[in-house]
Amino acid sequence: MASGSGRWSPRPIAAGPGFLIADEPTTALDATVAAQVMRLLNRLKTGSMGMLVVSHDLSVVAGLADRIAVMRDGEIVEEGSTRQVLEDPQHPYTLELLASIPSAASRGTRLGGTRAVLPERGEARGGALRDAPPPGTRKPPILSARNITKAYPGPDRVDRTVVNSVSFSLEHGTTLGVVGESGSGKSTAARIVLGVEKPDSGEVLLHGAMWEDLRRSGNRTARRSVQMIYQDPLSSFDPRHTVGRIIAEALSAAGVPRTARAERTRELLGLVRLGTDQQQRRPIELSGGQRQRVAIARALAADPEILICDEPVSALDVSVQAQILDLLADLQQRFALSYLFISHDLGVIHHIADTVLVMKDGAVVESGPVDRVFLRPEQAYTRELLSAIPQLPTPRPSKEQILS
Repeated sequence: MASGSGRWSPRPIAAGPGFLIADEPTTALDATVAAQVMRLLNRLKTGSMGMLVVSHDLSVVAGLADRIAVMRDGEIVEEGSTRQVLEDPQHPYTLELLASIPSAASRGTRLGGTRAVLPERGEARGGALRDAPPPGTRKPPILSARNITKAYPGPDRVDRTVVNSVSFSLEHGTTLGVVGESGSGKSTAARIVLGVEKPDSGEVLLHGAMWEDLRRSGNRTARRSVQMIYQDPLSSFDPRHTVGRIIAEALSAAGVPRTARAERTRELLGLVRLGTDQQQRRPIELSGGQRQRVAIARALAADPEILICDEPVSALDVSVQAQILDLLADLQQRFALSYLFISHDLGVIHHIADTVLVMKDGAVVESGPVDRVFLRPEQAYTRELLSAIPQLPTPRPSKEQILS
């Protein structure tokens, strides 16, 4: 049995099976490791072994499968050869899945699949921008990191540097994407920005002021201005609490009066497109997409300026992933939010980010506008990451076919 954790049990292979079930074999893996796993599976498949690949990633399926069965609500809605299903889909749900694959389609470029269902970046989606700068003016970065470094002692008592002199800036109302392999230091850098880790050296500035000084002074407004959305919200929720209580406790921590919390909870649920009937449900009763919406609502309870999104859509299927990305884009436009968005999915980053930071072994190897970095990479490591992205075959369904 293969799993998305990247840990392979040798037993099924050693037993010489005639059939192998690979259940989400590349989910949550970075692009280069996922490519290695796919090469291994393809080598196994070239022998006499049969294989059933279960995945929400159509690019992975396209690279492994000879035939595809598309399932929805427990039923197979379309089945056929890989080429026929991906190039000439017949069922509306298959078209929806293909349309949901995040990429740079809305930029007029191509990286991976297509995503025709979202409006162009920067197009108004309703709601006024908060604190939008007047035309012709430019605010200083809302968040800056200067040469932050962090090391941890290893089992041999030798310190290992996991973040090495990393610097970046996050502009108001924009998204900075952070990519890199597992162990590249992405999440540690995010925890330093959040304030749960203290760098060994370097500094983080919020609105030009030292973040550590703001936190030490007990500045509640500053501390609430940076919030986190995690990859697995279920593990961060108290399983005994209802959705309503989870959000109400976040509102309490933000200083919202008790008398206003019920109404504000309903408002937050509406913002993330959940009905008020979800308030009495517990996280375990919700789908993955619904739980992530609750996590976003909880983060918004503090009225933040910055959201750190650590792999927020990596465990979701493509159609739900598209909905969450659409929601995040809508919230950013409405409230002028700034996102630090960490993902191993380069298609997601290319779609949602304005600028990107490529990390390897704790250091930044390349950074800049996302189109320049992804379409004209200067560093060999960036090119390696991009070349590892699985591709869907062409020709693909037309935009008119997808939207009809």
